[in-house]
Amino acid sequence: MFNFSEINEECGVFGGWCPQKNIAQYIKCGLLKLQHRGQESAGISCGNEFQKIVKNKGLVNLALENSLLKNIEGNFGIGHVRYSTFGDDRKENIQPLKVTYTGEDVSLVHNGNVAQAKKIREKFERIGEVFLSSSDSEVILKRLIFSLKKKPSLWTFEEVGKCLKENFSDGAYCILLYLPNRIMAFRDNFGYRPLMFAKCEEGYFVASEDVAFYGLNVEELTEIKPAYGVEITKEGYEIKQFAQSKNVCQCVFEQIYFASPASNIFSKNVYGTRVKLGKILFETVDKDFSADVVIPVMDSGLGCAIGYSQASNIPFHLGLIRNSWMERSFIQPNQEKRTLNVRQKFIPIKQVIENKKVVLIDDSLVRGTTSREIISMLKCCGAKEVHMRSVSPKIINTCSWGVDIPTREELVSYKKTDKEIAQQIGADSVKFLPLEKLSEVFRGDVWCKKCFKGVEDEVFLP
Repeated sequence: MFNFSEINEECGVFGGWCPQKNIAQYIKCGLLKLQHRGQESAGISCGNEFQKIVKNKGLVNLALENSLLKNIEGNFGIGHVRYSTFGDDRKENIQPLKVTYTGEDVSLVHNGNVAQAKKIREKFERIGEVFLSSSDSEVILKRLIFSLKKKPSLWTFEEVGKCLKENFSDGAYCILLYLPNRIMAFRDNFGYRPLMFAKCEEGYFVASEDVAFYGLNVEELTEIKPAYGVEITKEGYEIKQFAQSKNVCQCVFEQIYFASPASNIFSKNVYGTRVKLGKILFETVDKDFSADVVIPVMDSGLGCAIGYSQASNIPFHLGLIRNSWMERSFIQPNQEKRTLNVRQKFIPIKQVIENKKVVLIDDSLVRGTTSREIISMLKCCGAKEVHMRSVSPKIINTCSWGVDIPTREELVSYKKTDKEIAQQIGADSVKFLPLEKLSEVFRGDVWCKKCFKGVEDEVFLP
């Protein structure tokens, strides 16, 4: 099984070419729209033949403030927002990673996890290679340089794709490479993570989600298929295959939690999916249930609560106001930060809550940290009852592919009944969407649902 002492990442990437203007501000705007995917650090590498980097800890507007970007310019570039799932927030791990090889610069950003990274790192270390970070991304970049052994300007899309196929075929990743006057992007064989391409009036761009392109004048929008990528140069762009796609296995958590509700991920609108999940939740587990008010856990629970309210005719209210300046609690790197984050992030509205029987709707229950703190807040504001509902099935297994789902023993639902979970988080009741009902929304065998299945049911992928 996967060793969770390693670094996994669920991040956001953006890059491309802008012929008429400096691309740095376009990248910053794209990263701002991907801020929900990573709030630990942000970085940009841009230029033409030579590359300049700005990267720092913190949210995009702080890490990439305009005063820092005034001396960074060029028509090509890539950017990254990072969330480390184990809490290693050393500056060396902030992306993009850039090296100079044979007098030429090459930068890389990466979203996901590569299973072979640890073994490849150990092989390099045995021959005397030194790593400056603990990130998988440095392993990928070093493997490419070691395999191709020539100036980055001479690397071809086919050669890079072959190296990824031969060394990282069991990974879940989207990779953006910035070579002299070129951008290359690659999506893994399984398609765990989304990758979108946009042809715009302003240029050619690639990003983790199509929400990153809002504000640009998009002419064509394409989802990069698994085992495909895109090469962007001054002469144009080409989308092409670099490997054989394996058992396509898209992460359901992208739709349920990570992605922006404005995005279309894996050919499905995220907001529409969440509304539908909320409706199915009520119709499946609460058909005869009544309450005074439906309250969402913002932000990813919003669409789910709207769907639940529509199906149940229980009034919907924003009983919790989210502090927009606070990071998402799930992607905080340790428990202490997550608990403090929840207390600072949510402001309850007493007039909505007091003397009410509340149905609290969230996208999922992982550790129970957020739910326990919020339920305590609601009861302190005078809620008569708080009934917790999750549009995800019980999460009872870990994730190997870059989502911060901890050891099974840390999972609030692991080996517990609904009643035991309710007692642990302080709710009057807890119910989950059954796994078979989740399949009504995520049909077919192209979805990864490993986190909802016990070890005895697990078909390990890849």
